[in-house]
Amino acid sequence: MNTPRRAFLSSVAATGLLLSGCLGGESDGGGGNGGSDSGDAASATAGSDTSPSPTPNGSATETTDAGTTGASSSSTAAANFDHPSTTDLATQPALGPQPGAAPLILAFEDPSCHNCERFNTDTFPELESELIDPGEVSYVYRNFPHAYEWGRPAMGVLEATYARSETAFWALKEHYFVAQSEFDEENVLDRSRQFLASETDVDGAAVIENAQKSEFEQAIERDVSAGEAAGVVSTPTFFLFRNGGFLTEIRGAQSYDVFAQALGVG
Repeated sequence: MNTPRRAFLSSVAATGLLLSGCLGGESDGGGGNGGSDSGDAASATAGSDTSPSPTPNGSATETTDAGTTGASSSSTAAANFDHPSTTDLATQPALGPQPGAAPLILAFEDPSCHNCERFNTDTFPELESELIDPGEVSYVYRNFPHAYEWGRPAMGVLEATYARSETAFWALKEHYFVAQSEFDEENVLDRSRQFLASETDVDGAAVIENAQKSEFEQAIERDVSAGEAAGVVSTPTFFLFRNGGFLTEIRGAQSYDVFAQALGVG
């Protein structure tokens, strides 16, 4: 990219950033080492409606002082962000303050996506320590199958784990990206069971049995529908919000600075 870094970052919040992530659809038949990751071609999009949106009780959604909100892992309260990506937002795994009380990063990811792995190992830890844990930003995760075949059953395990334990869910999500190259379509369920049994407090065998039930497939489909309605075409894709209003869309494994600049925080 030829644009100087400082000018590039200063333009993110105003124009919106679209950078390609895992495009999916191609596989070398292996585990986490193949796939169709794109380069860093970028294009801009408008999207800066930052006016408060009404909450279900009719009042406006207002931003609280970021320093007064402690970080927590909890399901989101109902909020109306008036954006297709936020459909069923209250049922999704979330970190940080309640969305609407702080700026929101809404992520669509695939455990088998290489660019998702890059984001989760390189960028997410800094977002978590600098913005999410201090209560400055909310983070919500949604599934979007788009890379390798093992990603879909992994999502079913994530959904079934989340139904039992939020703590175990976030641990498993991290494990999928840290050990991504060890997973494939043949071993994903067994390796997931082993991890849950040894590293969390949930019953790994029971989670795997639950993961194969249609109710969790429906949960994945709700995420897919929300993503498609919002125009997701690659993973990871992030929708950023502030004061209940849509700010911009970011695609790809971008740096901490890109997210912080776009949100006007950090």
